[in-house]
Amino acid sequence: MHEFKIDTIKAMQTILEEVCRHIPSNSSAARTFVATKILECAGSGDQTYEGLLAAGRRAVVDQFGNIDAVRSTPW
Repeated sequence: MHEFKIDTIKAMQTILEEVCRHIPSNSSAARTFVATKILECAGSGDQTYEGLLAAGRRAVVDQFGNIDAVRSTPW
């Protein structure tokens, strides 16, 4: 298990909320998937904001096809 600096943890939290803002809060499976991908990215050594954000966005695309699909889905 990796230990992350507080700045990295805050960045991961911010990114998770940013990329999941169009996903319903009750979609815990999708949010968990995105969080896992962000953690994997950080654990692999890329702890930059840009790298973590890209990992989060890729995870959303993996789950929904593209970010626009999430935005246009009626919840």
